[in-house]
Amino acid sequence: MGEVRKTTPASTLRSVWNHHLLFASLRSFLRHDGLTSSAALAFYFLMSLLPFLIFLASALALLPIPHVATRMVRLVSHFVPGETMPIVQTLLSATMHTSNSLLSIGFVLAVIAASNAVATTSSALDIIYESANKRSFWGGRLQAIGVTFLVGGMIAISVSVMLVGPHFGRELARVFDVSNLFVVIWPVLRYFLAISCALVTIEVLYYLGPSRKHTLREQLPGSVFAVAVWIVSSAALGIYLRRFSSLNAMYGTLASFIVLMLWLQITAAALLLGAELNVQLAKLKGLMT
Repeated sequence: MGEVRKTTPASTLRSVWNHHLLFASLRSFLRHDGLTSSAALAFYFLMSLLPFLIFLASALALLPIPHVATRMVRLVSHFVPGETMPIVQTLLSATMHTSNSLLSIGFVLAVIAASNAVATTSSALDIIYESANKRSFWGGRLQAIGVTFLVGGMIAISVSVMLVGPHFGRELARVFDVSNLFVVIWPVLRYFLAISCALVTIEVLYYLGPSRKHTLREQLPGSVFAVAVWIVSSAALGIYLRRFSSLNAMYGTLASFIVLMLWLQITAAALLLGAELNVQLAKLKGLMT
């Protein structure tokens, strides 16, 4: 192994510019058949998204939040393209009522489907991180279920802080002795918490997904990059669909499903690109050959 080079944040930024790190990450993404892998991940994401929405809607129906169904639909509309909302809104409206059986079934299906998505993501990350999968089938499945709960917890926190709305700090101050500073910063703080949960989610996937020893700190640049790529790509997709697309005229009701799959593939591609960036950074620092 080569000697590990000591780096500083400034030298890392210079190395990124001098070695065209982003272009190297993109080339590696294409060399690893990133488009094909992201399409496969999009399918597994879809299979886990639908039961998760059923479980989430049934669980939120138990919370004492006024107009929770309307708030949930409005919240989801900020994250998914508008063309996909007919599918999501129909599913949420049909399942957002108190039902213990629906809650239990949704939970079991969500865990099974999400753990499959996590296991497939781990396989894709093993290829990117150039690590051989040494886990047994049941060991990998148990780890996938554990990661599923961690990721699900982060998503639940993100959804909760966004769902309570920007006036939650003011309402909380009426019941508890909360400082005025919290009331003022809450509208911004909830976005910070949601983005932080997204970063933690991706870091957990990068850290526990591949069968390779590395630190959480080493996964931070790729996590930030993946979130940034996802936000920009989702916004660009929304602008394109609003201004230039004629999917509704061409495909009718199938347009919602097509756009949802396209958005999920963008999400998967952003996740894989962030991992590629981490690998390129590790090679620059001499941590990988």
